[in-house]
This record gives sequence, C-alpha cells and structure tokens, in this order.
Amino acid sequence: MRMGNALQRWLDSHGLLAIAAGVLGVITALSVLLVLAGYLFVAP
Repeated sequence: MRMGNALQRWLDSHGLLAIAAGVLGVITALSVLLVLAGYLFVAP
C-alpha cells in the first residue's frame, strides 16, 4: 500500500507532465514506425 500511495502522490504532482510525455512518446514512436514502413515499402 505504501508504494501505491507514493505512486498516487507522484501522479498527483506530475500528472500533466507524465501524460504529455506519454503522448509525445507515442506520437514519436508511431511517426518513426510509419517512416520506416514507408521506406521499406518503397525501397526495392
């Protein structure tokens, strides 16, 4: 329970930052995957 409370406090204090970092990470990963897939699809 102690770790859960610490995690809850961290999310309360860093919620927006963590959400923004997660969204940026997902967008970056998707864009890289799309670029790599497109290159492999076009390359002979």
